[in-house]
Amino acid sequence: MTIPGPLVLIGVPLAMAAVLQLLRRWTALMALLAMLTALFCGLLVSFVPLHETIPSDTLRIAMEQPLNILGRVLVIEPVDRLPLTFIFLTAAMLFVIAWRLLPHSNFFPTGLAMVALLAGALLVKQVVYTALLLELAAVLAIIPLYEPVGDQGVRHAKGGAQYIAYVTLSLPGLMVTQLLLELFAIFPNDTGLLQAATVLLGLSFAILLGAVPFQAWLSTVATDGSPPVVTFLFTVNLGTVWFVLLAFLESYSWLGAQASFGTLFTTIGLLMMVGGGLLAASQRRLGRLAGYATLVDNGAMLVALGTRHVSGVALAVMLLLARPLALGLMTLGVDGLRRLGSGDDTVETLAGAARRAPWRALALLVGGMAMAGFPFSLNFAAHWGLYRVISATNIFQAVVALAGCAGVMMGVIGVVRVLLAPLPKSATQVRSREDPVVLVLIIVLMGVALLLGVFPQSVSHLVLQMAEGFTFFTS
Repeated sequence: MTIPGPLVLIGVPLAMAAVLQLLRRWTALMALLAMLTALFCGLLVSFVPLHETIPSDTLRIAMEQPLNILGRVLVIEPVDRLPLTFIFLTAAMLFVIAWRLLPHSNFFPTGLAMVALLAGALLVKQVVYTALLLELAAVLAIIPLYEPVGDQGVRHAKGGAQYIAYVTLSLPGLMVTQLLLELFAIFPNDTGLLQAATVLLGLSFAILLGAVPFQAWLSTVATDGSPPVVTFLFTVNLGTVWFVLLAFLESYSWLGAQASFGTLFTTIGLLMMVGGGLLAASQRRLGRLAGYATLVDNGAMLVALGTRHVSGVALAVMLLLARPLALGLMTLGVDGLRRLGSGDDTVETLAGAARRAPWRALALLVGGMAMAGFPFSLNFAAHWGLYRVISATNIFQAVVALAGCAGVMMGVIGVVRVLLAPLPKSATQVRSREDPVVLVLIIVLMGVALLLGVFPQSVSHLVLQMAEGFTFFTS
């Protein structure tokens, strides 16, 4: 019996998610099975050539064989391999982190189900069903967002509700865009259809990525959610949205050829970077700082795409690949410091907290610097490449982009200054007892982030090879 590759990548995580619902009492076992399942799928799609069939005594896996479900075709194409590898391996890393931070959590089964839906969104070739799968993944995300964590009490529902609302708001635009493009294929002389589709496409993905003025859900989710859940939504979910955008442009290549395309996406991206930088620079809550840093990063990716060049696509993907390490460190720092404040992450409450939780403060600093695109991180290599590409045509835009990232750095420095302040006289001088496993995770993440920052060549070659698989930009 031959099993299509898409069925394995979607069916195995869904089946394991059902099993994990029965194992909620054993957190370590849930984390191990979830991690191994995501790791298996990631390594499978990464190392097994698509044209080969994995033989066995009873079953064979044909990676490139399409899966047909009621007339809807799911197929793994060469350009899908890096996106699928990214979402599976990132999920595997986050399941390990959640092992110590989210005991008995729904995040493990829900996360696997979300990964399966997001993989399906990348593999299905009809935009309507891609949008539907993104919506279903957003609905599932609300479950771990609402869970209480430790002694921090019941979490607020505002962030998850906003996330679902904005995802739902973007779906009609994607569907109408596809309709306009199909009409343009029938009436190729009607350029108004194409221009309307370009504007509507930019607006829809701007909402999905949290562009100004639709950024409220980013900061609220970052405040309400626990570190693995927040990092999952900002890397795996938003990463899938980004790769769906690239696939959309590949299917309708004449969109990228529009004269207004570069101006539209560059303008949206710069507004996101400037708005996020201003909000981050004045931020007094640690969770919201992480959300606004992600907003700036999303803006940088749109600016890179607005260059209408293959190198711009590569830089955008490089920014996305660098995000799990930087944001993972940042949210780990936020989590530990928030626990000192009994759930309150305002800097006034956490004055001097670095003396009680030095490793968490260091994680926040290193992750925040990386998100801002400062040296000794993979983010720096991607940001530096973006500044060079932009400045070749418009030095003012490069300065504006740099100013947005500087705003994130100002916010990080402002927070760290308060964390390093002397402890109030009424506060305890005893250090917070750190979980040794979490400490090891922080050290490993910082080491990997530093290693990739010093040697970014391996990642840059990989993303450039992936970007060259897209043909909507010819130069």
